[in-house]
Amino acid sequence: MNPEAPSRRDRLLFWYILGCLSTFFAEVVSGSDIFPFYNIVSYLLVIPLYTLHTLVLWTYVARRGKLWLYALFPAGCIFGLYEAYITKVLWNPTWESSLPRPFGIAVIETFVLVPYWHTFMSFIIPLLVAESTLTSSNEIYSLLPEWSRRIVDKATHTPMLYILPFLGGIFQSNGAATLNEAIASGLTTSLYLAALIYLWRRRVGRVYSMRSLLPDERQFRTLIGVLGAFYIVTGFILRPEELPGIGPQAAIWVLYVFFAALLVKGTEKSNTVQPSTYTLKLEPSILKIILLGALMSIGSALSKATGLGGVLMILVWFGGVVIGGVMIIQTVKKLFMVKENVNVEV
Repeated sequence: MNPEAPSRRDRLLFWYILGCLSTFFAEVVSGSDIFPFYNIVSYLLVIPLYTLHTLVLWTYVARRGKLWLYALFPAGCIFGLYEAYITKVLWNPTWESSLPRPFGIAVIETFVLVPYWHTFMSFIIPLLVAESTLTSSNEIYSLLPEWSRRIVDKATHTPMLYILPFLGGIFQSNGAATLNEAIASGLTTSLYLAALIYLWRRRVGRVYSMRSLLPDERQFRTLIGVLGAFYIVTGFILRPEELPGIGPQAAIWVLYVFFAALLVKGTEKSNTVQPSTYTLKLEPSILKIILLGALMSIGSALSKATGLGGVLMILVWFGGVVIGGVMIIQTVKKLFMVKENVNVEV
């Protein structure tokens, strides 16, 4: 079989695994939905939300340019803006908040969720993990700037690989109602992901490049239509009473226009970026994936017993505001203030 011509079944399986990775990093680690693979509501709302956004935005970036960090970043920000018209959280958070809301926007929540959490946890990290674990290509990692490549190396090839899921469990514990839930979440979700990865390896292996698994033009148009319908339906059924007036909505429109402009410029400029010779190939055994899930469960259980989750949440939120702001500034600088022929080592 031609390795550059995946079957429809293989392509659909990859898309599903990619959507599940996005759901895991975004929802399970945050504690928002700690059992997304084991309840029907998640299959109707949560997993489609993450899968559709990931596929549409990944395809857009890949078709217009290269999977460069500063092209993926604004795409991830657009991903995160679903927290406006779908969940309404950017206007009215579902948790008690006394933080300022200029122009009707929950600014701190927006900085945490849009340029930080969803951009990286829902979009960039799942793409990087999927490519380096399931495919023969290395595009995303080879196009990372040096500073971000060092972070990835430390997270995947040092003891940090075992520390991070433990910390993720501490953070995730904020969404666990009981100690039993805290223990079960990391183990059961990692087991589900391990089963999907095992299925891919057994059925496909590292045969295809990530680009060969992209939706074709007809599939891409269909996905855009389904995502648009998803916005309309969920916008009406999820907290419709929290939809604000024109002023706060207009503030979100400005953000859409701003990040869309960065996305267009980022994909255009990505074509001038030369990849590095560095490669990242992750070969986690099924047992190692389950071990990482167990470490997450241990961290979550410890947090339920000690209350560490609340402390870590404050640190993550503060860090998210800083990282989100720095990334916006850095992206604008790279796209509009740095000359062409960008060197990814800089």
